[in-house]
Amino acid sequence: MTDTPATRAPARFTAEIAARSGELAAVRDDLRSWLRSRDASPDLVVDVLLVVDEAMTNSVEHGYRGGVPGPVRVSAELGATALLVVVSDDGCWRPPRPAPDSTRGRGLEIMRAVASAVRLDTSRGTTVSLTIPLDGVS
Repeated sequence: MTDTPATRAPARFTAEIAARSGELAAVRDDLRSWLRSRDASPDLVVDVLLVVDEAMTNSVEHGYRGGVPGPVRVSAELGATALLVVVSDDGCWRPPRPAPDSTRGRGLEIMRAVASAVRLDTSRGTTVSLTIPLDGVS
C-alpha cells in the first residue's frame, strides 16, 4: 500500500503531559507509532525513544522536585536530513551530579551519544533540543 498525503502521519509530533512517571509510557507509545508511520528505521525508533525517555524522566524526577507536577512538552519535527526533538518543562534546572559508582545521572551523556547536536536552555524551565540524523525516515 502506498502512503498518500491524506493517510500519512503529520511531519510534526507533539504531546504534553503532567510530570508524573505514569504518564511517560503513553508519550513513548504515541511517539513510537508516529515514527513508524513515518517509516523510521527500527534503530532510529529505539534511539529516539531512549533520548526522549531520558529527557522526560529528568523533568519528572528533577524539574518539579518537591512541588506540584507541571507540564512536560515533547515535540519532534522532520527536516530534510535530521529529526529535531524538543523536550521542555517549566520546572527548575538542577545540574547533573553523577555519583562515581552510579549508573544514574548519565542522561545528557546518552543524549550526546545519540544526537549530533544537543542544546540545553535553562533560562525558563528546562528545554532540551536534540538533532538526530535521519536514518530511514521519510
